[in-house]
Amino acid sequence: MARFDPIASLRPHIRNLPPYEALEDLEELAAEYGFDPADVLKLDGNENPFGPSPKALAALQTNYGADRYADAAQFRLRSALSSYVGVPPENIVAGAGSDELIDLIFRLWVQEGDTVVTSGPTFGMYAFDSGLNGSTLVDVPRNADWAVDPTALIGAALEAKAVFLASPNNPTGNLLQPDLLDALLETGALVVLDEAYIEFAGVESAAVRSITNPALLVLRTFSKWGGIAGMRVGYATGTAEAIDVMLRAKQPYNISAASQAAALATLEDVPILDERARILVAQRDRLADAMRQAEWLEPFPSDTNFLLVRVHDGRSGREVSEALRRHGIFVRTYGTPRLADCFRISMGTPEQTDRIIAAISEMGATSA
Repeated sequence: MARFDPIASLRPHIRNLPPYEALEDLEELAAEYGFDPADVLKLDGNENPFGPSPKALAALQTNYGADRYADAAQFRLRSALSSYVGVPPENIVAGAGSDELIDLIFRLWVQEGDTVVTSGPTFGMYAFDSGLNGSTLVDVPRNADWAVDPTALIGAALEAKAVFLASPNNPTGNLLQPDLLDALLETGALVVLDEAYIEFAGVESAAVRSITNPALLVLRTFSKWGGIAGMRVGYATGTAEAIDVMLRAKQPYNISAASQAAALATLEDVPILDERARILVAQRDRLADAMRQAEWLEPFPSDTNFLLVRVHDGRSGREVSEALRRHGIFVRTYGTPRLADCFRISMGTPEQTDRIIAAISEMGATSA
């Protein structure tokens, strides 16, 4: 009898699936470049440099029930999120980061062979989960200013099962055009609006709209504003019917007891986190001004806690990234042609911004 072959037996669409390009480990990066991890500025993941809020830290030091399975129905967390977001608990489901919920949405509503639309450059998880679940991805390129092309996107959405968009978008940092969501909701496709960075944008979330529109799901996260990226907590809002299906289909204990405790405590520290967000926005604007003065760097307008920056001295984004690494500053680069001369940098504390500006000044421009 022939032995089972795990490669030959793979589902065909997974055999050549490229892995998601995840972040490099802090300790490994520090060791590679000869830095103490405490001296490294890891600004490649859009994490919050202030870390968890005081109450979240305290919650993780208490007996949060590590010896028991977490609340599978997420009653307390969904109730607390209801107060924060302004929608009923029955319109909320939490996941192990928004990533889990993106995959869950694909598995529930996108069949193998269905068309899914996005608009790149954008968050790589949409393409990864499209490939993982066997759908056909249609990427509608953004314009030169990174705005979505409305005509092309609507045309593609009319032929699609689902549309995945981030607003503000990662890595470009810009918001979706105000009227485009209305038009997309009339195409017949499921619209998944990823608002991971909404707390930095100063605009109203679409979460309230999602509870009455079956064509809309909104994703949010604790990773950026909340400062607990390592705890992996995200959530979705939608109609009660859609959320009920997601609650039934998710893994029952998908959010650990520690993560639920941290998220609940985070929601008790909203004023502190909002103030931290204001500080990060101020640092974003300060760093952008310094980069413009350097002339060889072009930061694009941003409504997030990061900047996408174009290099104008002939170096690639990866070459500038390598130079920054020698200063102990780690940023994100991309292999796609449109972003080859760009890098993305997350915002740090005011003191960290001082160090970034000093490094940029020391590096200077090089001739092409």
